[in-house]
Amino acid sequence: MLIVQWLRALRRKPAASLHETPPDQTSLTAADDHIRAEHAALYEEARANWQPNQAFIDNGVRMHIAANDPAFPAKREAAVKAITAAMDKVAQAHGLTKKAKSWAKSGPLGTVSMHLQRSRYGFECYINLGFQPLSEASHGPWAQDDFVRLGRFFPTDLTASGEPGALIYLDVHEDTAALTGPMQVLESRALPWLLAHLENPDAWRAPFLTGPAALD
Repeated sequence: MLIVQWLRALRRKPAASLHETPPDQTSLTAADDHIRAEHAALYEEARANWQPNQAFIDNGVRMHIAANDPAFPAKREAAVKAITAAMDKVAQAHGLTKKAKSWAKSGPLGTVSMHLQRSRYGFECYINLGFQPLSEASHGPWAQDDFVRLGRFFPTDLTASGEPGALIYLDVHEDTAALTGPMQVLESRALPWLLAHLENPDAWRAPFLTGPAALD
């Protein structure tokens, strides 16, 4: 009996799909055009107001000029010489011995090293830190790569145009004071972290940044 009553009620109820008024396609098209036009206007406004990082522009211009400057190779070599001398001073203070193309120190758990990597574009270079354990097992950052860049020990700077810790030849050639910051980071943060690997098997667990620098 209940089923019969339900069927009668269903028969009396009009099907919504048969009686609903179809949407006005003209209105929908107009609405879509309005949304597209609004988005396009917002995009054009944002593009007009966008300003690239000034340091990025300056470095781009300087690199373009350097690429066409016959004297740049000599400036670059002079900068590399200054960088190497600064690195050697810091390395010796921490007991690292200078090799042909790097600095190294051995300990109970392996050998740590430091070397200068030139950019393939020829305008900057990077300081890399390495650790070769006596055991075959590699942990932490060493399991991902053979070296750790000095830039890992710099606080994140979202306004910077280049990689943290990069040494730009033109900056160093114009004023060797450009090395002061990177050498301070190398001496006070990076090398102590690296040298700890010689005696502490868990040294890789230590953060790259500690204290106030980790909060920047």
